[in-house]
Amino acid sequence: MIEYVQFFPTLRCNKSCAFCFSQGLFYHDFPEERIGRFIAILRENKINSLDILGGEPFLYKSLNKLVKKAIEKDIEVTISTNGTFINELKNFLKTFDKGSVKVGVSINESPAEDLLQIIKDCKLWIKSVISKESLPDVNLLEFAKTSGIKYYFIYMDALKERDLKNSMPFYEFMNKIKEYENLFPQIKPVFCKGFIGGNSNYRCPAGTEKITIMSDGSVYPCYLLARFEEYKIGNIFKDSLSEILSSPKLEIFKTYDGNICHNKICNYYEECRSGCIAHSIIHYGTHRKPDPRCNLKKEEKR
Repeated sequence: MIEYVQFFPTLRCNKSCAFCFSQGLFYHDFPEERIGRFIAILRENKINSLDILGGEPFLYKSLNKLVKKAIEKDIEVTISTNGTFINELKNFLKTFDKGSVKVGVSINESPAEDLLQIIKDCKLWIKSVISKESLPDVNLLEFAKTSGIKYYFIYMDALKERDLKNSMPFYEFMNKIKEYENLFPQIKPVFCKGFIGGNSNYRCPAGTEKITIMSDGSVYPCYLLARFEEYKIGNIFKDSLSEILSSPKLEIFKTYDGNICHNKICNYYEECRSGCIAHSIIHYGTHRKPDPRCNLKKEEKR
């Protein structure tokens, strides 16, 4: 059963982060006139959680209308922003109280003081992508701790070969979490359930617990596969959700034959589910290999 939708109303952004999945992708912004029908489809299918991503959501001119319609239908809304549109963020937070929508601010470089003040005053979340070259700023951690702010560490996607050099094995990422949470207990890790914590009947939640919907209504099991037409499983405006979720393309996401990773030096080997399927497809062209970020050969060179 689909628990939440990752929705991309726009892929436009004022930044160009090296780790972003959307580089090279183009979709027109989601049409405002379709917002009502889109929210109705979610409600009809008992989907109660909408995660609005991008691009930068505050570049989508109909963001307020989208959020308002979702809230009116009792759909929980989460928004991820880079926090650079200060005035738009302020006005948005005046329109929607913190109980009706959750806002997470991605910070991967020194933040502006006025942004930190908004985060503190409105108790927004902070999110940072973690890699070998991008470890959390201790000052930002201290700020989150003293301000009572939730801080999420995101395990970096590695979509290109060069990204793998900057990535770390999953167990190293989790070791970093443990290191920091001893001093900053509000830290929370964000990673694909293809590693740990997933359902025993399938490798990862793509297409089973969550789906990705792009701005033209096209549906994918995971946003990381949005550039691959062969993994498109339908269109939310042309196909019923039951038809979409019955796509034979989802069979590889619905089955699990045990951990295929051989990296036994990993502390999570016994419970790991081989990692993210999308990463295997992107780097190896098949789902039958483990997540390349935990490749054993890379470990043996260390």
